[in-house]
Amino acid sequence: MRPAYEGRRVRMTAPHRRQSRPVAACVRCGRVHSAGSETTVICSRPEPGGGICGGRITWRTNPNDWSECPHCDASGTRDGAACQRCHGDGWLLGRAD
Repeated sequence: MRPAYEGRRVRMTAPHRRQSRPVAACVRCGRVHSAGSETTVICSRPEPGGGICGGRITWRTNPNDWSECPHCDASGTRDGAACQRCHGDGWLLGRAD
């Protein structure tokens, strides 16, 4: 008796891994932050044109403040690269319409 998969191509995929829900986000650029420190902090994420964002990071510990990115299903990757919608974070602050 032959195995059922013999002669067929088998595609192996990595299991879908969701990013954990963040606790803070920049109100200017929308990037999420996971480091916990409940003081006012200025976002230092680099911008494409050089320099830093400079926006204010707000802490959002309420789970209802976050939504999974609909483009990558909270994995942070899409088509083998960082998701463009959530910047690879997997989550969006507010509703993901």
